[in-house]
Amino acid sequence: MKILVKFILTFALIFLTCVYSVKSQSYISLSFDDPNVTSDEVAGYEAINDSLLLKLKRNNLTAALFVCGKRVDSPEGNALINSWNEQGHSISNHSYDHRNFGSSKMSFNDFKNDFEKNLPLIESQSNYKKRYRFPYLKEGNTKEKIDSCREFLKSLDYTNGYVSIDASDWYIDQVLRDSLKANPQTDLKGFKEFYIYHILERSRFYDSLAAELTGRKIKHNLLLHYNFINALFLEDLIIALKENNFVLINTEDAYTDKVYESLPNIIPAGESIIWSLAKESGRYNDILRYPAEDSPYEEEKLKYFLNKYSVK
Repeated sequence: MKILVKFILTFALIFLTCVYSVKSQSYISLSFDDPNVTSDEVAGYEAINDSLLLKLKRNNLTAALFVCGKRVDSPEGNALINSWNEQGHSISNHSYDHRNFGSSKMSFNDFKNDFEKNLPLIESQSNYKKRYRFPYLKEGNTKEKIDSCREFLKSLDYTNGYVSIDASDWYIDQVLRDSLKANPQTDLKGFKEFYIYHILERSRFYDSLAAELTGRKIKHNLLLHYNFINALFLEDLIIALKENNFVLINTEDAYTDKVYESLPNIIPAGESIIWSLAKESGRYNDILRYPAEDSPYEEEKLKYFLNKYSVK
């Protein structure tokens, strides 16, 4: 029943704010977390890298690449980062070890050391931008840690590499990979349809919520991951976004929006900037999921799409 109520409230929010979509287009940029040099029987990282870069280039888009050091700390990883930098995409910090700063086990000093450990891998790039994206979008679970982190970033002229639209492409990718490992002949149609449906649904939700919160159209930053599902269907997603009144823009343009300068006063801190501002307002608790984008929310929906193409 609670899930049904949240479902109804979510779509009520979208309906009530649809006037913004009618009157003006929405603007959206792309950023990618966790580039890596891991290959398996499903796909090689070189093919994933080439596909992502080609699709962005064909659509005249520059994105942001948020680098987690442990995944690219090798000559191959350095070459991968170079390939994004050379095509004009910004390179930023996503920690070295990808630890959850919202955990009580991680101190501010742990965060600081991990942050600094990642710098040698990225700061020599010509398109290096001083932004930090927290792993799992978790900014801290105590006021002391949150304040210490914000002061530290400010002292280095760093900003938070916020996203405004969070989603679960990582989960769809995980299920797709597992399915292909079990059966290389797995039909991809259901995965493709759900991937596009899911990203569009989350984009509309956060766009509507942002319009309610700010009274205007913000420039969105969509969180995606460096993975197989995006390598396969990113261009299909771009087409679908355009067909649904979203204008694709470069990430550096999106980050000029003043919304990304916000410092929401919530504990624990994190999630997307729009989620955080909505939480801070206290007006949307009935429709804010926590964690905002987690696999249990999408499991049944994904099964529905996959069952459309399952062999009876």
